[in-house]
Amino acid sequence: MLDRTFQAEIVDETLVVRGDVDDYGIITLRNLLAEHGTRPGGRLAVDLSGVDYLPSVAVGVLTKAIAAADRSGSQVDLVARRGSVAQRVLMVCALPYLDSADDEGDPPESDVPA
Repeated sequence: MLDRTFQAEIVDETLVVRGDVDDYGIITLRNLLAEHGTRPGGRLAVDLSGVDYLPSVAVGVLTKAIAAADRSGSQVDLVARRGSVAQRVLMVCALPYLDSADDEGDPPESDVPA
């Protein structure tokens, strides 16, 4: 089994997340989202394309971050490359996501009926 340690870094206006979002990673992810995702008028893209493991508690952290950003007048966009673990999890959870951090249009079409 491939063990990819959690990594997260801010690159420009994008939080790039890689590896397994484990217990440590969830705390770090929550803190980074709180620090960078609630700047009034700001936009933070959260690129999850390199994530290998995204448990339900991490999905909850992402959902809360989107809501907190909305309340503060900022925007948090989830990004997941097609076919990635994160894209499949976000699709199943019916969370909006973009194919790339540069994409500001509508989220990709889902094969899951509403």
